Amino acid sequence: MRTLRAIAILAVAFLVGAASAEGIVRAQTARATGSTAKDGSVGDLVSFEVRTEDGATVAKSRLVSPEGKLASVVVRDPASPSAVRMVLRVTTSREISGSVCVNYAVQIPELSLSRSGRVWVKPGVESTLPIGNDLVAVFTAVPVPSRAFDQLIGSERARKAPRAS
Repeated sequence: MRTLRAIAILAVAFLVGAASAEGIVRAQTARATGSTAKDGSVGDLVSFEVRTEDGATVAKSRLVSPEGKLASVVVRDPASPSAVRMVLRVTTSREISGSVCVNYAVQIPELSLSRSGRVWVKPGVESTLPIGNDLVAVFTAVPVPSRAFDQLIGSERARKAPRAS
């Protein structure tokens, strides 16, 4: 009888302890999930495009920039992988107003273009900036994750999807 009672006490203690531990784990997981689901918790998707004054695209790239950290991309020529077409370096920070401050540095060797600066972009709205030689830079920023990011990706997939004839 004593052994049975000891086993019962240990089993009840284990079950109660396990339930408490499971509750704590679930609460921490919910808290962690809630913070990662917050708009912009990963960073900002920055789309950068260089256009001529008549609207022709010279170079285009995009990247996700974690807030306050440097993100960079090197665009190479597909025909000659050793040739660099564009180098883009970006850091972002979100302002209280909701705008995204984009610090950028861009190099386009074939145009002998090297520019850097700062531009404030409203999320989802194109912002243009003259960068010389009859060229303009077009910036767009969208928080990742966010509903605007999901819509942007959805519209790109719809545009690229083959249409049924």
